Amino acid sequence: MHQLPPDEMIRLALQKSQARLHKQHQLVVEYGVSSLRSTSLDTLLTQACTVVAKGMHTRFAKVLMPLPGSDDFLLTHGVGWDPSDIGHAKVGGDVASPAGYALSTYRPVLSNHLGQEQRFRTPDLLKKYGIERAINVPIRGALQPFGVLEADSTEGDDFIESDLVFLEGISNVISMAVERLANGADEQLPDRYSESMLNASPDCVKILTTHGDIEFMNDAGMYLMHISELAEVRGKPWTQLWPDDSKPVVRDAMARSVAGESARFEAYCPTAGDEPRWWDVTIAPILSAEGKVDRLIAVSRDITERHQHEAQLLSLIAVQNTKLSDSDLYLEEIHHRVKNSLHLVNTLLQLQANLSADEAVKVQLQTAASRVLTIASVHERLYQTAETQGVLASEYLGALLSDLGSALAERKIVLNADAFILPPQRMAPLGLVISELITNALKYGKGTIGVSVQNAGDHAVITVRDEGEGFPESYPEPSGTGLGMRLVKSYSGYGADAITLDRLAENSTICVKFKL
Repeated sequence: MHQLPPDEMIRLALQKSQARLHKQHQLVVEYGVSSLRSTSLDTLLTQACTVVAKGMHTRFAKVLMPLPGSDDFLLTHGVGWDPSDIGHAKVGGDVASPAGYALSTYRPVLSNHLGQEQRFRTPDLLKKYGIERAINVPIRGALQPFGVLEADSTEGDDFIESDLVFLEGISNVISMAVERLANGADEQLPDRYSESMLNASPDCVKILTTHGDIEFMNDAGMYLMHISELAEVRGKPWTQLWPDDSKPVVRDAMARSVAGESARFEAYCPTAGDEPRWWDVTIAPILSAEGKVDRLIAVSRDITERHQHEAQLLSLIAVQNTKLSDSDLYLEEIHHRVKNSLHLVNTLLQLQANLSADEAVKVQLQTAASRVLTIASVHERLYQTAETQGVLASEYLGALLSDLGSALAERKIVLNADAFILPPQRMAPLGLVISELITNALKYGKGTIGVSVQNAGDHAVITVRDEGEGFPESYPEPSGTGLGMRLVKSYSGYGADAITLDRLAENSTICVKFKL
């Protein structure tokens, strides 16, 4: 199978991630608008499960509610489950259960490997359906905890931190709707929207007339836009806030919403204080009791930081892909291309860190980014003395491993590398692959780490051993983001065929075939 270049794989991964985020954002807005008109809690909860399954690309989603006088939860609403289980199936509600822990602590729970989970037991219901991944998010009630919103999956990609944000958005809408229905019985609100719900959103939310005039902006929106009070914008055309270059796409989205459609776009709009901002905007119609478009709701998410990182990333990719003729391929030019490759990986890690809602995950990603920069500094030192025809692998790797050992751990690293020369543009990926393997050994293994690099003609065989007890059966299937193994496969030149595990060895042993 043809292996895509690393930059193309990164580009496609970004496009996939962005499409998923955009879709989830739109679904939250549409569900919020729908909830404002709902008078049936059962309908609202079933719809929430449908929306979650769609946004998470999974068959299974459910709402769990505490059973009165019991420590268990009841599966009250859901999609993907057998009809006989809905309204009857139970799961544990104690803190040893993912759902129980989420509701008792009001903290979300994400697990991509239930079979290896050490924090909680796997409920029998999930075992019955072969569920491997689950996200549990608490639903707050008016006076007491209401329940848990859960997404489950038997296959596919791991759930990620941004999925938590999506589920929490749906959960917040449910909480506000529950409060509204509890306070207002079954009567629809006369103005068809709840300011308390809109103010609960961290995004910039506007209610517009069908002519496009601003009727309401939530507190978060005024803060993000540096607007002191609603009177500054109330009654003004929404398009007036946008610069001329962005107005056509704004007008088009409004026209589609007035016609009864939902629309989404990204555009530039500075704050009232003229600070630059990029926004991901979803606009949808609010229907009257007669089914006619009565108002519009526009939800704008600040994506400025993401946009800046993506622009930087695309710039680095463009530099990396610059075609240079052989006659012009001087050492200085090669040096800069290799540095750009390493900074490309660093930027990707920083981008993923900024998308993470979990502070611990963010710290780990930022640490990984720093490690890549450490590798870049080693390269820079080596290139200062390198010959134009190439770099001696044993010297280069010796310096790299010394740097990694001092930066990441006090563990001993022993290198046995054949003496062969590589051009700098292949030496950089070799260093990246080896550093990733060693980082894994430092993090998950124990004892002395042995690194062997053997020249096999058109390829090298990299072997990394430590004194650990081997790899789990699922390895090298990705855990977390799976970025490390994807980089190893990409830069090896052999894709998925590059990695071999020696499961007969007494200690942890991994081999990687690397194209020279």
